[in-house]
Amino acid sequence: METQTTMAMASAELRGTGFVALVNRAFKQPQQILEKENTIESVICYHFSTMSAVNHTWKRETFRSVLLHLYSEGCYTLLKSPDFIEVLANMSAFGKMMVRSVDSWKKESFVAEDQLRSFIKHCFTNYDVPQFMENAFGGENKVHMLWYIQLGRGDSVQKLSGFPVEFTKRMAHEFRNIKRALTIPRAIRMAQALGFGATNERAELIAWSALSEGFDSEAFRTELVKFFAVAEGDIRLDLFQITIDYLFYMKAENDAFTMKGRTWDVLYVQALGWHRDMLKKKAAESNNKWKPADMGNFCMEEDETRFVITQLTSSEALYDEGEEMEHCVADYVYQCSVGESAIFSLRKFTKGDEFYETLATIEVLPDEKEVIQAKAKYNDMISQEAHDVIVKWAQQEGLSLQYDCYMPEPEPIPQPLPRAQERVVQLPQRQGQRYEPFQNAGFNNQAEDRQIGYIIIAIIKILWLVAKCSQMH
Repeated sequence: METQTTMAMASAELRGTGFVALVNRAFKQPQQILEKENTIESVICYHFSTMSAVNHTWKRETFRSVLLHLYSEGCYTLLKSPDFIEVLANMSAFGKMMVRSVDSWKKESFVAEDQLRSFIKHCFTNYDVPQFMENAFGGENKVHMLWYIQLGRGDSVQKLSGFPVEFTKRMAHEFRNIKRALTIPRAIRMAQALGFGATNERAELIAWSALSEGFDSEAFRTELVKFFAVAEGDIRLDLFQITIDYLFYMKAENDAFTMKGRTWDVLYVQALGWHRDMLKKKAAESNNKWKPADMGNFCMEEDETRFVITQLTSSEALYDEGEEMEHCVADYVYQCSVGESAIFSLRKFTKGDEFYETLATIEVLPDEKEVIQAKAKYNDMISQEAHDVIVKWAQQEGLSLQYDCYMPEPEPIPQPLPRAQERVVQLPQRQGQRYEPFQNAGFNNQAEDRQIGYIIIAIIKILWLVAKCSQMH
């Protein structure tokens, strides 16, 4: 309600005759430190206050011209958005690099986002620029904004000022043709991966990984992008992130570390072992143990099999469970230690076997008495067998089940066959012919059986006579 009221006030403020006076008043105000408040005037005043009234006064003049022209074009929705006004202020900081005058832009859409996109292109582009680059003006990185302007005037991607990655021509081509709504760092990584021969799916995986979080140690980051672009295997994002952390750790420990001769299948196993060791080391330092939640364990025997559900009450137990099940339950130490969660392990013991099989790792919210997660190995859904055991345990402890699992399709309930007299089929009556209703769907009518038998015997006799005549001749 408060937001709607604010927007209504902003709309009224813009449409009133005082908007031009508001902009001119903000333009003329002495430069001082201001904070953005919840009104259009305060937002506009704040951005004017960040522009020097002594040096580079053309920035202030450009910002005023932009606001007044968009207002004269009736772009009221655009001008009542603090985020859009920030974009306009950032554009004004490059007022001397505009390729067309602000006053020559004409509104062609009633959608604020389209108006803003059109205005950015009008001011800065003579050549096509990837649409994701427009987001630069909504951020704080002035270098990214400069890249947009340079691309708009026709500069090559490879010649952009301060570009952090050495691009090939193919990478530059891929960068210009990215259609996804990515941040600029992610777009750089995606184009780089595509240039190294990655599929679109693998390139997007790399773009969303920690490799896009910065450009420090860029030579090593580029080596990793090149390796993973063509690495064989099905790479999951969670394992990928852990593996990247492991590789940066190895590089920090040994600067001579390289990717030469390595494979994904071996790397991610090494990374998982390293990740668990780091977690165990951290746990050993804190020696975390906690009081069990107020829920009982469970034991059930069927034939030669025994099922046990037991609560895990130490960081070491969580790490062992995560190591066996190949998932991240070890990260739940804090939630368990403060009582927000309780973790249980469902184990299957078979008579004669020395070891047990873990069927599921279970998370319970103690206060809500809800089972919210039950995961098999690799975070897969649990089996029907495991689900059946959890159901019985939940009934014992008064828990509700709120997790996803495979549910079998219900078997159809057999319907009793209708009685014979209810299956009479009414066939149309034809003149000179009488239809008798039949009792069953099969050939069980005795009269019909006899008629068929007579016909078969007659055919046999005819064939016998034909054969006999042939012999006589």
